[in-house]
Amino acid sequence: MLPTVIASNVAAFDARFAAAMVTLRLDSYESYLTAVSGGADSTGLALLTQRYADAKCKSHKAVIVNHELRDGSYDEARRVQNRLKEYGVVSEIISISGPRPKSAVQEWARLNRYHILISAARQRNAALLLAHHAGDQAETVAMRLLKGSGPTGLAGIPALRSQYGVIIARPVLNWPSDQLSFFCSLCNCSYESDLSNEDRQFERVRIRQLLTSLSQQADEPSSLQIQRLSKLAAKLTTAADEANSNHLSGAVKWNHAGYIRVMIADLACLPDFRWRLAIRRMVMAVSGGIYAPSSVALDRVRRLIHAGKSATVGGCHFTPVQTSVGLGRKGKEYRLFREIGRHVNVTHICGGDEVVFAGCWLVKSKQEGVLHALGDVQKITNGKRLNALAKNLPDSWHLIPHRARQAIPVLTTLDGRLIYPQLIGDKPRGSIRTLEAKFFGIAKNSAFLADKLIGKIS
Repeated sequence: MLPTVIASNVAAFDARFAAAMVTLRLDSYESYLTAVSGGADSTGLALLTQRYADAKCKSHKAVIVNHELRDGSYDEARRVQNRLKEYGVVSEIISISGPRPKSAVQEWARLNRYHILISAARQRNAALLLAHHAGDQAETVAMRLLKGSGPTGLAGIPALRSQYGVIIARPVLNWPSDQLSFFCSLCNCSYESDLSNEDRQFERVRIRQLLTSLSQQADEPSSLQIQRLSKLAAKLTTAADEANSNHLSGAVKWNHAGYIRVMIADLACLPDFRWRLAIRRMVMAVSGGIYAPSSVALDRVRRLIHAGKSATVGGCHFTPVQTSVGLGRKGKEYRLFREIGRHVNVTHICGGDEVVFAGCWLVKSKQEGVLHALGDVQKITNGKRLNALAKNLPDSWHLIPHRARQAIPVLTTLDGRLIYPQLIGDKPRGSIRTLEAKFFGIAKNSAFLADKLIGKIS
């Protein structure tokens, strides 16, 4: 290809990428972090982002996550790192240590990769950019369609969302699947080939091959048709979210102690789809869970709540509270609490670090120790009673409902002391104390912050 043609094509890609960044309002960020596997898509995104950052005088860094799932993975990561360096992209390799699961390896790798990337982006105060494109969107929607998903699931991968206080963006989500590899060829940049992309034991590979086959048959559904379905479902879900946001503004109150107060009668008029959507968003935010509750489970919860009974769903507990004050008027109030469950959630934290606990708390600590829910203290200490420590609860904590208090993270230090956190809301007050915990739910646009809808949902 002639140099002038190459330069013209590269300039066209730069302009197209810059327009996508403006559309998603990512141009207001000063720092970007791209996730790089070494394949064509992530390599192309890293190159585009670096060129954009250089042109706009912004910061950019790539992160290469080494899952150590096969021999030579670190050597491959170093090869990717050296390749990016040739194109002016600074990168960091982060390896995942610890035992590997015997099944669902891809899911394990994906979850660990996201936690690492989100943590790295938060430390840099950067927007996290991922290289999902239109082909990935079609595959995701097709998998959900085959599992019986409704509009929420069929909306597919969001182009922009917030998770754990970090903006996650996919600026090339609408681009055809071959565009990023073409950009790599224009830049004369090689990339890695992943043999697992042809392994039919993985559902996504089977779906990809099915869509390729269907696209060659004029009378069958194609990837483009599935993408149109996804956009329509996304519009319906967005419209329902916006309608719910206005409707619920006076009926739902989020508390910095990690729970929600709901005047349940105000939700009774909502049609089933909007009711499930609203409750699902709240449950995901409070529980910090990965998988959203199914429509069947939510319909069961609605029947129980209508009867004035308590209910559990998605790692949360709905508790009825009769009050004459409620949210400003008399009526039946429900409180939504995170359940601590049968399995103890334990997270190690080093002094000066911040970590995400249970998927719904951002915790900062000056001291090293182990984070766990207050209600799990007995299990953490092998059954030893800590009555003396319990008497030292901060005064403000006595005003917190018991179920909420049990789920709040506390720190057991290396010398066995129990430290309670300062609970902070949207605006942290003063310098960090020994331990601070921020509930993600009360962050901006709290009612719909937890956009982590995965699995069979509708």
